[in-house]
Amino acid sequence: MLVEFQARPDRKMAGRLLEYTAMRHRRHEKPVYPVIINLTGKGRQAERYTMDCLELTVVDFNYRMINLEDITGRDFLYRGPVGLLPLVPLMRQDDPPEQVLEKCAVRLESEVAAQDERATLYVALAALSSLKFSKELILKALEVSKLENLPLFDGIREQWEARGEARGEVKGRLDTLFDMLEAKFGKVPDDLRS
Repeated sequence: MLVEFQARPDRKMAGRLLEYTAMRHRRHEKPVYPVIINLTGKGRQAERYTMDCLELTVVDFNYRMINLEDITGRDFLYRGPVGLLPLVPLMRQDDPPEQVLEKCAVRLESEVAAQDERATLYVALAALSSLKFSKELILKALEVSKLENLPLFDGIREQWEARGEARGEVKGRLDTLFDMLEAKFGKVPDDLRS
């Protein structure tokens, strides 16, 4: 089985999938079942790719398209394999998005023993959820501290802090400059300060 994930509409995906399928078949000399998993449900396309040249059909390639938003996610949310939890918010749910995200996080916390695996799944949950939900909703439902303390962000966090300090230094210098201008020439207009 050859599985490709598609987050956004891509009209060239079927042609690439044909190429990947042919390469896999040539390498392993076995039948290949090609599947596209459409994460957002947007840009639905036919499960077929054809190419004609003159009167000859050169390629007639079929594949399976799975749209996550067409799958009822309740069973996956409560009893499905824990490794699929990052995909669950993209499925059709009866519960509000916040509750779905919170339930996924609770299951990850209680069912995944290894800290690094749990952290990876937590980041995947947040990242994939961002394809469907706003950043504010995700940060409200998921614990930010679990995201920002991941090894992935080591070094990045320090760069962000350094940028913030640099911006603070620049702002401090500008404030000093404006204070000096006011001492010399009088009140500096507010729109100039901003």
